[in-house]
Amino acid sequence: MKKFIFLVLIVELFSFSFALTPIQNGWPFDLEAHRGGRGLMPENTMAAFRYAIEHVGVTTLELDIAMTKDGVLVVSHDPFLNPQKVSKDGQFIGDKPLIKDMTYEQLLQYDFGVMRSDYRMPHQVQVEKEKIPSLEAVFAFVKDMQEKTGNRYMINAETKVFPEIFGYTYDAKTFVNALVPLIKKYGLENTVMVQSFNWETLKLVKEMDPKITTVALLQNIYYENTLWTAGLKLSDFGGDPVKMAKSLGVDVISPYYKLCTSNMIKTSHEYGMLVVPWTIDDKPEMEKFISMGVDGIITDYPDILTSF
Repeated sequence: MKKFIFLVLIVELFSFSFALTPIQNGWPFDLEAHRGGRGLMPENTMAAFRYAIEHVGVTTLELDIAMTKDGVLVVSHDPFLNPQKVSKDGQFIGDKPLIKDMTYEQLLQYDFGVMRSDYRMPHQVQVEKEKIPSLEAVFAFVKDMQEKTGNRYMINAETKVFPEIFGYTYDAKTFVNALVPLIKKYGLENTVMVQSFNWETLKLVKEMDPKITTVALLQNIYYENTLWTAGLKLSDFGGDPVKMAKSLGVDVISPYYKLCTSNMIKTSHEYGMLVVPWTIDDKPEMEKFISMGVDGIITDYPDILTSF
């Protein structure tokens, strides 16, 4: 059954021309490890990224990026140090300092590999003394793995830009001005996809380098708000977020899986965009969406997908 589904996907997908996506890089299906596969290892850590590629066999490392006071891009889902995930000297922290207000050297004083009991996921391995990774370290790791294995592993990097809260994070332009040159420095234009709920980021990336793949994250609380859609109004597109995303020239849409419908998948494919829903952790749901024709899945448990 699995082989049949994948063969159908291959036939369907290669009827389109996708630039710089996992499909173009030889993967028939995009298996994305959400935050590195946080159901298995501590999220957004090098331990998780290594395990996902070396032991699970994922296509793509999905991760989140923030920026420090001294301009270093780091991997973090939160724009602050989260007391549920961050400790120092063996004790979980009590405050929530913003990453943008800290230097990278200051961040290295903290540990990110042990989750507090009220946040820890079942069966998630804990790794003591794990430091926050710089995005550059992840780039170097993936580039090395590509050279060693010959596989075109990819990175799906989400910019955490919050336009509604002034001073919470750096703005979209600052992020893009740091991110795109780093992608080019490592020659990873065909490896790094940039995704965001903040579509201003995606617009700026395409303006800076049209070859870099952009991914529009879709959730109604964001795409119904013009602060998050680069000023685009959903009503101007007949209430269709797929059509609105297409107007930005994105290559992939990534909807919350409960919002992902057969019609959304069909429309996206007609527009030449891939569909990779997030975050699906249940095997029957994975099978359901594969049969619906999605082009990949973002999951906390990538080992479930590889077990099909």
